[in-house]
Amino acid sequence: MTTRREFIKGTSLVLAGSLIGADRFQFLARPSSVIVIGAGFAGLAAANHLKKKKLNVTVLEARNRIGGRVYSFNIPDENLVIELGAEWVGASHERLIALCEENGLELQNNQFETHLLYKGEYFGKGGWKYSEEWDKKWTALLKKYGSMTDLQKKELDKYDWWRYLVNNGCDGRDLELRELLDSTDFGESIRHVSAFSALAEYAESSEKNEMDFKIKGGNGQLAVKLAEKIGMENILLDHGVAKVEQTKTGVIVTCSNGKVFRADKLICTVPTYSLRKIQWLPGLPKEKVDAINQLQYARINKHPVLFNERFWPEDMDMVTDGPAHYFY
Repeated sequence: MTTRREFIKGTSLVLAGSLIGADRFQFLARPSSVIVIGAGFAGLAAANHLKKKKLNVTVLEARNRIGGRVYSFNIPDENLVIELGAEWVGASHERLIALCEENGLELQNNQFETHLLYKGEYFGKGGWKYSEEWDKKWTALLKKYGSMTDLQKKELDKYDWWRYLVNNGCDGRDLELRELLDSTDFGESIRHVSAFSALAEYAESSEKNEMDFKIKGGNGQLAVKLAEKIGMENILLDHGVAKVEQTKTGVIVTCSNGKVFRADKLICTVPTYSLRKIQWLPGLPKEKVDAINQLQYARINKHPVLFNERFWPEDMDMVTDGPAHYFY
């Protein structure tokens, strides 16, 4: 049973393999040129690796910037950086951490101690917790997951996370708190999250659920470092891909601006929402299309607010049951 994290990790390779068609063994031949769709971390990391192998690489990016879902915004005259996109580097993100080390980027602690505003009452750091009874049940559920078979995990996928928690003894205040905290992770009510997806997320994550580090000076610095190694002349911005055609000798990529590119191989790293907008010739296999259509995206909006001075602890975040769900 593939977890969400494993699915995303393998997407680029799977899509590259999807373009093989009948001539499967051609994929094993060493190419001389590769097109990478997407200039997010996945695309830039792939292009950087190929450049090390002395291959000709062209990166096509639909936006007018690099970084993808990582967007570090510098506030003029304030010497401050706000992450408008991806915020955290998790302790288990081994490849990302290795890339930071390789490029001389320092990781800073970005862990928080969660405060709670619940039913009109404020609870500071260490001032709230789940019941002892639920803590014991939760520990047992995480332990049980480690010994589950793929078939058992597949059965979990039939339930939503709320129902699974209820069936395993979570109720009352404990259930309400899990809804508040877990929905911040998924950007959706836990009634709309797969029990398998949620349990895998927590059982396979670090203690802080991958909310461990950030790159000093902005997470976007890694994109800049990788782009420098690839060469900005090889990264074409404002080049949204409209069509990908596989031929007997390689791939032909047509962009929405009318430009056409040819290469031996192609790696696609765009999100599934963008992937569906590309015309694939021949079409992608049905099972991949079904998987793409079923992969859900969170509804999370960030609203940065700048104050004259900090009046909260450096390690503070806060979950609330009000309209503003999460502060940090």
